[in-house]
Amino acid sequence: MAGLHPLDWLAILLYLAVAIAVGTLLSRRAGRSTEDFYLAGRSLPWWMAGTSLVATTFAADTPLLVSGIARGQGVAGNWLWWSFAVGGTLWFVFLAAWWRRLELTTNAEFTEVRYAGPQARALRGFYGAYHALVTNTIVLVWVLLAMLKIVRAVLEIQPGAALFGVAADVWIVAAAVALALLYSILAGLWGVVVTDLFQFVLAMAGALILAWQAVAACGGLTEMTATLRAEFPDRLALLPRPGPGGPLDASFWTQGFTAFLVTLALVGWLNKNADGSGQAVQRFLAARNENHARGGALWFQLAHYVLRSWPWILVGLASLILLPDAELPRTAAGGPDHEAAYPILMRRLLGPGWFGLLCASFLAAFMSTLDTHFNTASAYAVNDLYRRFLRPRATPRHYVAVGRAVEVLVGVLAAAFALATDSILDLFTFSLQLVAGLGPALFLRWVWWRVNAWTEIAGLATSTVLAIALALVPDAWWPAAPFNGWTAGAPWDFSGKFLLIAGLSTVGMLAVTLTTPPAPRAALQAFHDRVQPFGFWRPFRDPRRRRPSRLPALAAGWIGGLAVTWGPMLAIGRWLLGGDPGPPLLVGVAGGLLLWWSWPRTVSPPRPPAAD
Repeated sequence: MAGLHPLDWLAILLYLAVAIAVGTLLSRRAGRSTEDFYLAGRSLPWWMAGTSLVATTFAADTPLLVSGIARGQGVAGNWLWWSFAVGGTLWFVFLAAWWRRLELTTNAEFTEVRYAGPQARALRGFYGAYHALVTNTIVLVWVLLAMLKIVRAVLEIQPGAALFGVAADVWIVAAAVALALLYSILAGLWGVVVTDLFQFVLAMAGALILAWQAVAACGGLTEMTATLRAEFPDRLALLPRPGPGGPLDASFWTQGFTAFLVTLALVGWLNKNADGSGQAVQRFLAARNENHARGGALWFQLAHYVLRSWPWILVGLASLILLPDAELPRTAAGGPDHEAAYPILMRRLLGPGWFGLLCASFLAAFMSTLDTHFNTASAYAVNDLYRRFLRPRATPRHYVAVGRAVEVLVGVLAAAFALATDSILDLFTFSLQLVAGLGPALFLRWVWWRVNAWTEIAGLATSTVLAIALALVPDAWWPAAPFNGWTAGAPWDFSGKFLLIAGLSTVGMLAVTLTTPPAPRAALQAFHDRVQPFGFWRPFRDPRRRRPSRLPALAAGWIGGLAVTWGPMLAIGRWLLGGDPGPPLLVGVAGGLLLWWSWPRTVSPPRPPAAD
């Protein structure tokens, strides 16, 4: 147990005691019904819903991923996930309110409300299985992999180490899954949300402490940035730069610049979470009302991008000075494992007590993500498979018991896969490619009445097949393009593959939409009356209720939301790296005013019920 002082153990054990105590206290409340177990009784205020979502996405893998990107690709490489704000802004502009007024349990249930008919039932069942056993499991795998890397570094476990004839990695993953399952099974979403508040504060404190120590070890912020400018100048750019020449020259389209444009233009709003991830939708549905759902989405966006980015990025940049590549473990491909730099610096830079606090913060981040994904996977399996198709009339307590059993099954699957991979970034990008063609359908189903169940089926099927096919393409077949640095015979990067998958899937999806019948008119009318969406719904609008166009407010809300997110985020980055924070900060202030003006104007009230 090298590297752990009694004070470190004390910090870790205190956190575990608090988490398990909360789970035990809330177990009775969570077990009363599926609405309590999965939706916290639909009573969350905006700050609890938003903080819970922030904590959920603040997993043990996130600091490793972000700092690894900053170390290996530079600050600008983080546009891979910063670009998600393009679509995430739509959550608080209107989507969170629309989700909340539907009063569903999961986003898979949406298909039967929107489409109706046998195709919708089949699609709901497929989504239930797919999200329970595939998408949530992939996330659990990369979070477990991150925890595995952290424990190896913290306890200085050598490759191939074993205990009682069983590999140390197996013991680590099994213990991590058992701990998270114990808590999630006890407390349901109520316990998840309550402890997420504590976990978020603890995790942020740990990230700030390590960032401070890493910068201090480099001689301070000024000395660190000067050293980086001299030795690693390409790592400090906030935006990727094009190459020499003009847009018609191949040299202009560098790999990083092209990837940035594709990520910003497509990935940000056509990803698998285009209209809200399963975890985000769960929080919107659990909010007190529509305004609390939107407020939670806004608070999540600000905390996710503005507050959390820079402590991790600073550690990744400092590691370039403090930790040569030769001191890092190697990946299966033979290169340095940049993601391992973060836990190694934890062990080297923090003294007794502080080191334990950071370990506890990682454990908090780990728990907040795993227990949410266990809970969400269970909700899909119970609500969209078991209760919908197998046993529709059981007692609420029976469904909760089945849900707890599903969590154990998902935990076993995730543990098995976590022991068979070694790259968080590879898993993250592959998960985006796997359903790249589904993003357009997920957005269009809200704003175009013509979209039907076959639209989503086509998008899902084509993107899945294409993602797997592209992963199997021999290297020699890839042509020279910006996506491989104009090097024939080298595989295209994530952005190039995403562009292929999203483009081809969208063409196929639209062809299927226009050659198959729409959903039944009664289902479309009921959906429109309940949600009151904007867009292409003219056949279902009441001509007697004329309203002013919402497009100006929607555009202002979206632009303002992006400005209020990216403005402060980039201002902090420029200040830390020696630039002028003023211009992006002013953009953020202007964005806040735009968002304030548009907020009450973007969501129409639902249509009142017809008089008898």
